[in-house]
Amino acid sequence: MRIALIILAILLCALTAGAQDNPVFSLGIGPGMTALGGGNGPTFTLGLTYRLGFSVYLSRHWRADLVLHGYKLYDDITADTPFQLGSDKEDRTWGRKVYDLSFLARYNLLPSDFVLRLYAGGGGGVSVWKMVDPESGSTLITTGEHNEPLNASATEVMLSAGLGIEYVTNNHWIFGLDVRTDYLTGAGLEFVDTFEDSLSRWSVKAALTISFAFGGKRKSSERVRNETVWDKAPIKAPTTTVAAAPTSSPQIAKAPKYSGKDGDGDGVPDNLDACPDTKREARGLVDVYGCPVDSDFDGIPDYRDSCAHNAVGARIDENGCPVDSDNDGVPDGIDDCPDSEPGLPVDTYGCIDLSLLEKPITLHIVYDPGSFEVDRKNRARLEEIAKILLKAPGVRAEILGYTDNIGLPDDNRSLSQKRANRVRDYLVSLGIETSRLTPIGKGETNFVADNDTQAGRQQNRRVVLVFYK
Repeated sequence: MRIALIILAILLCALTAGAQDNPVFSLGIGPGMTALGGGNGPTFTLGLTYRLGFSVYLSRHWRADLVLHGYKLYDDITADTPFQLGSDKEDRTWGRKVYDLSFLARYNLLPSDFVLRLYAGGGGGVSVWKMVDPESGSTLITTGEHNEPLNASATEVMLSAGLGIEYVTNNHWIFGLDVRTDYLTGAGLEFVDTFEDSLSRWSVKAALTISFAFGGKRKSSERVRNETVWDKAPIKAPTTTVAAAPTSSPQIAKAPKYSGKDGDGDGVPDNLDACPDTKREARGLVDVYGCPVDSDFDGIPDYRDSCAHNAVGARIDENGCPVDSDNDGVPDGIDDCPDSEPGLPVDTYGCIDLSLLEKPITLHIVYDPGSFEVDRKNRARLEEIAKILLKAPGVRAEILGYTDNIGLPDDNRSLSQKRANRVRDYLVSLGIETSRLTPIGKGETNFVADNDTQAGRQQNRRVVLVFYK
């Protein structure tokens, strides 16, 4: 039991460590009912269950649960179904005292901004149980698998699946209903087959729960009705001031027909003009309230914004144009990696794009007959690959060398190994650790073209880099 607790605790801690910043936790209790089924032994009736649960909300949809159920059930020799409530003392022959400890991963099936959540998932754990005398409570004796007397108790591995619904309030409290089914696998039992065959294989549990949530970043109570109760990711302060976005898209005002004074000549009469002192340069670029339009909400109105359609949140210069310190095409302010090395491909977040390494890279090196030196063009390609590998230290590579079918097979295999070794050596000279590179000479195998032509043989003389973690 102690080992099982340690394993489940390690699993929960590992998932907690992988959660995003400021994870939310909850601790809850609740009463419920449990029914046992399966096996050819006595029929146990419904009994009261106590549930203790600890949850980690890993994201807006995923959570991990560590749950302890405790219950004591009795059989009923007159019962036809395990869903009968209770039993009379004179009809009892067995008692079963149980503690079930399980670990479950669950997914929210409803939109993440609902205060009502529907979770489904599964996992496993251990069931620690013993058969007791219904009157005295002492543990019963049975026969072990070697025909020795043995206490009728065990720690048994089980698999679990569950469904739960929760209502989240704005003051940390969570109310829920949790329903789950456990399958007792038999792993951990050391009894004779006849006794094991009599044991129940399934348990069904339903419990009402009340939990208290803590951790994470709370939202204001005014937003709880339409949004989730907590934010999971911390909000970073912007590096520059960005004007708040209006609730609707800006519109260019058309001069209305009116009689009255228009002091700034923007087409909006003074009695309706929220910005009565608009500059002359802004005429034709004001909204329906007479104020200058700022299409990209960067704080600089369009009439003096040299780059009027930036991505919202981008850091800008005094002319309203985006600042891109590392020249990777992703402006500062929305660049998660603002110090990318020049020339390296980046993704939409401004970080190094590792998709280049998802597929094998083939180098069609122009070799002189019997040579294994890398030509100038492919040395340049290897330099680009090395820059990416230096930024991704967890990536390794197999370097596969191939030849055409001219010559003896053994000679070609040796030549292909030298060619693979040479590519490895060049990458090492660029700063890649030797332990991350595995050169393999494949010889005259896996042809990609016809060896009857010079062009085909040139394509077969190649080196392929296959990347993995």
